[in-house]
Amino acid sequence: MLYLNIRDRSAELATLRATGWTAGALARLVAAEGFGIGVLGGLAGAGLGLGGAAWLVGSVTLGLLWTAAVAVVAGALIATVAAIVPALLLQRLPTAQLLAEE
Repeated sequence: MLYLNIRDRSAELATLRATGWTAGALARLVAAEGFGIGVLGGLAGAGLGLGGAAWLVGSVTLGLLWTAAVAVVAGALIATVAAIVPALLLQRLPTAQLLAEE
């Protein structure tokens, strides 16, 4: 999903690059978006998991809370890395070619 998002927004990212944004700034922008998506997905998944555990078992233990916290952190890190890789690959394409495709 992150790759398709970055690919669809390639003209937007090329425009930012053409107006003076550095490769590092674009990578940080894409990483921040990936991090945000990862945190939201991790929180939703952990919340549903804890809710399901509370419903099935009747209580939520400290171990389940730690597992949910680790899942949120892992989801955020994986989504961040998954967003940076396509962004770096997209930077290899010439800006003029990306803008001409739109």
